[in-house]
Amino acid sequence: MNELEKKLLYGTKPDPVVATEEQNKYLKKFREEREFDNIKPSTVKNDITSLKVFLAFCEEIEKEPYSLTTHDFVIFFNMLNNRRNCTVRTQNRYFNLLKVFFRLLKYDNFKEFERESIERKRFSKFEKKHYDTINFDTYNRIIKEIILSNSRTRLRDALIVRVLWETGCRRSEALSIRYKDCDFEKGRFRIRDTKTYEERTVVIAQETVEILQGYIKENIRRDSNDYIFQNEMIPNGKRVKLDWITNVFKKAVRKLKEEGVIPEGKRIVIHSLRHGRATDLLDKGVPIDVVKEILGHRSLETTLYYSHSKERKDGMLDNIQKLL
Repeated sequence: MNELEKKLLYGTKPDPVVATEEQNKYLKKFREEREFDNIKPSTVKNDITSLKVFLAFCEEIEKEPYSLTTHDFVIFFNMLNNRRNCTVRTQNRYFNLLKVFFRLLKYDNFKEFERESIERKRFSKFEKKHYDTINFDTYNRIIKEIILSNSRTRLRDALIVRVLWETGCRRSEALSIRYKDCDFEKGRFRIRDTKTYEERTVVIAQETVEILQGYIKENIRRDSNDYIFQNEMIPNGKRVKLDWITNVFKKAVRKLKEEGVIPEGKRIVIHSLRHGRATDLLDKGVPIDVVKEILGHRSLETTLYYSHSKERKDGMLDNIQKLL
């Protein structure tokens, strides 16, 4: 089998790295520290996978992490780019991960590389916008597209998208809402399964409450611990799969692009709903610290990013100039 045939059959993704005994001592320490910080298990698992690549590199050049030089880090990131074909975004994730790794293990040798990288503008947390925000009109067109589809779950799917828009929840948070989390009289949900491990309360419109109450009457299971958005293909009350609602959203966006409603160059993804909610709330005068709490962000910096603060700042400067 030649190389082209291998690529067609297996793709070009690098083989997963298996940790050695030496690497495991670092991974164990990192895992313990992250668990102490209450970092979500899925996040820790992904970080461990990436760290295996870094630690394998250390073994390859026969150095311990604490003995690496600035130039060694340069070689590592060149390797990510050239041998593993990592995108700029993935390289940025490695950079941020190594900052955490070296801080937790109390090794200082990454700091010089970090300072130099900042000076050279090599890594930047938000150096490019990976997807576009969404406004109310586009959101409405997406809802309409889902409702007009032939899918027998179209009501449920459109309702999930509506809840995502109104609450600003993450996809996993909305799909994890259970009956016991709902106050239908007040139109409030308690969000438990959060990225930050901190519970918060979100609200929906009264009209959405009425639609939701009509929908959940058809649920197979309605005990307090059951999910409100259930997978209709499985009669045990399991929640809707994350990929399902993502694909429903993608399909609607793709159709609207074909019709010219959404510009082809716009990258609208399901997370754009969360960005759109942040922008909408700020445009309506809701203080940014309140928006931060509603969205469940750890820092105001993230909320500013979600609201596309550069565009907002440019608009504010234009308005200030008119007052001069």
